[in-house]
Amino acid sequence: MLRPLISTVAVLLLAACASGTSQPGAAVPATKLTGPAATPLPGWRVTPGQFVSLRFAPRDEQTSGPEGFLEVALNNVRNGALVRRLLPATTGSGLAVTGLALDRSGNLWITYSKGPAYGGDVAGGDPRPDTCANEIDVVHAGTGRVTVFQRTGDNVLISGATPGPDGQRLVYTESACTGYLDSYLRVTDLGTGRSWTIGQQLPDCHLLSGPAWSADARTLLVTYGPSSQAASSGPSGVCSQWWAGRLVQADSGAGQPALAGRTVRADPGCQITSVAGTAGGGVLAIEGCGTAPEYLDGPARLLVLSGSRITTRLAIGDCDDGGQIAVSHGGTSALFSVYTSCGAKSTRLWQYHDGTLRPVASIAGDTAGASMLTWIS
Repeated sequence: MLRPLISTVAVLLLAACASGTSQPGAAVPATKLTGPAATPLPGWRVTPGQFVSLRFAPRDEQTSGPEGFLEVALNNVRNGALVRRLLPATTGSGLAVTGLALDRSGNLWITYSKGPAYGGDVAGGDPRPDTCANEIDVVHAGTGRVTVFQRTGDNVLISGATPGPDGQRLVYTESACTGYLDSYLRVTDLGTGRSWTIGQQLPDCHLLSGPAWSADARTLLVTYGPSSQAASSGPSGVCSQWWAGRLVQADSGAGQPALAGRTVRADPGCQITSVAGTAGGGVLAIEGCGTAPEYLDGPARLLVLSGSRITTRLAIGDCDDGGQIAVSHGGTSALFSVYTSCGAKSTRLWQYHDGTLRPVASIAGDTAGASMLTWIS
């Protein structure tokens, strides 16, 4: 996943989310709320040729502060230019955006999270219980009305809430507020409100990013780096070096304590960092290569897969850290960002379509210029 130098968002995504009140894999009711959440976005609608992102506005566009600011923005697919500012990256209560997703109707789902508070400068940060908060809001297409879909208790963290392409289920990453690299997946049936977990009993100190949906919504695609230790070291423990990330394709319709599913390993000396599903059961993935455990000092490639077989490797560049891949709802075209960590720092946006890559924009700066991309067409 993209590792930008934006401390507040980076901390939230590292801790990633949770609902520790249920048994692993158990089906539990989700909390659904329908009350107003925020000021509406008048006339909100995303149109073809536009995408939504968490965008870093440079110094010359800011209104205060020396370092620029973050915002949720509507952008042009052709050149990455700003079309419309939508929302700030944080709320008045300190919640920060940790997920953006458009559903098939054009509604914008925004995940907000904050916490945990830390108790001291020790290994693992000594996160304090009951110091987290999360909310999933929906900005409704056409009216711009904002409603709250879900709020959690203060002892969990969540990120990246994403509806399936068929509109039937929602998935997000979850972890205990006091957890330490122990994230797992929670899937919710949007019709019944029932939910289940995938991977809640994985050993701590693993990497888990994504998740993304297959085009038929039956499979969840995640990047998974297994722990190199057999058991949890506790919330204040130190993680050994983890194994290289690989693609796992797991059944979305059933809970499981681990993470069983079809697995695709990266090329030797590489790790897969981002994944997405395309039309016809295809998969796109970004792999970074180089020196473990970061795999950032070598070449990066976009992998095109048919099922579990890599069919094409397209060069992106060197020292590139791949961010989220956003596939259009038709599954035929994709946008993704990569952060160049060597030499002149920059974020580059790409579009993939019909076997070819097209550069969209290059955003200079020692931070992620655009991330959490989502679009419809």
